[in-house]
Amino acid sequence: MISFSDEVLHLLQEAGWYEGRNVDTNRYAAAIRASKYPWQEAAHRFLSEFGGLLLRFLRSDGSVSTLHFNVPQALASQTSANVLADCMKRLGSGGFTIIGQAYAEDLVLLMDSQGRVYGGGCDDCLYLIANTGEEAIETICLDLAFEVV
Repeated sequence: MISFSDEVLHLLQEAGWYEGRNVDTNRYAAAIRASKYPWQEAAHRFLSEFGGLLLRFLRSDGSVSTLHFNVPQALASQTSANVLADCMKRLGSGGFTIIGQAYAEDLVLLMDSQGRVYGGGCDDCLYLIANTGEEAIETICLDLAFEVV
């Protein structure tokens, strides 16, 4: 686990996160499987600590945005199926699990079997956001640049 910056740690704590948090992921797994998508062990580990959180953060342009790890809500997004299909087309069918959304639900977040987090849906690009879910939280909340895939 990474050491969160003070700013991100504060945002996480405001959202209800604490070290050692443990969330039952059964409803997330059921929602993913009902949608015929793969449920990855890496996503299970990540969501068991961060599942259900909603973070509000200030972007570099001064606007307030959100990051959430509510799987059923992300699955209900009209863009989630397209983003998942695009990710599989570009990166292979190794399996990706939808874990949440960012930027007022414009960016669908997916995790691969290695724990890397990708995002897509707000434009025609697919991004590698970070190599771990924790790093993705930092990257998104600190409004850092993503790598275009």
